[in-house]
Amino acid sequence: MKPDVAALLDVQADDLRVYGIEDQLSALLPRLESIDADRKKANDAVSQARELVVADEKRQRDIQDRLRQHRELKDRSESLLGQVSSPREAAAAMAQIDQAKRFIADEERDVEMLSSRLGELRRSVTDREKTLKDIEQVQQETKASMDADRSALEKELGQLRAEREKKAQAVPRGLLQRYDRIRQKRRTTAVFPLRGESCAHCDTAIPMQRRSTMVATGATELCEGCGVLLYVAE
Repeated sequence: MKPDVAALLDVQADDLRVYGIEDQLSALLPRLESIDADRKKANDAVSQARELVVADEKRQRDIQDRLRQHRELKDRSESLLGQVSSPREAAAAMAQIDQAKRFIADEERDVEMLSSRLGELRRSVTDREKTLKDIEQVQQETKASMDADRSALEKELGQLRAEREKKAQAVPRGLLQRYDRIRQKRRTTAVFPLRGESCAHCDTAIPMQRRSTMVATGATELCEGCGVLLYVAE
């Protein structure tokens, strides 16, 4: 194997390691986005539950106001009942009292139902607030862990890229440029050996004349089938 090809294979090994680290860095973002989505969902659930509590509390106050008014009306009607002198006035007062009692019964039932519902809603708010707090705690811990991972990976990546550039100086410029064009498109292994008469990557047969030239000169050739660089292994 020509020294040029051996140097290129060393460069490729570093590039593959670079891709691996870059993939690890890229994988950190979806994890954080997933946590952010969970937090937003939990926060929306808390807001929704709080809005329901506020709405039912207002409804409860409105019913309690009406309940107070109807009780006052009932009390006044009962007071008037003792003062009337005619059957007609007594009947009217009794009708007002009966109507007020019906309203009071309905409103007391509504207040009781709302009180029970509000209790459940407030418990729901508490539970959802706890869930949100737990998610925020996990998010904080995860971010701290991810920041440490990212820092370590970026440091390793910087060192590896520097080593790669140093090794690349041993590869002829033309060969390195051909390799870079291929590996940037593929973002994976770009240099393969001949395997018998064929490309080791796609099994495309290489014409005899080209194989003979490669064996005689140690030159690299492009595979017509998959476009990778081919070399003759020892």
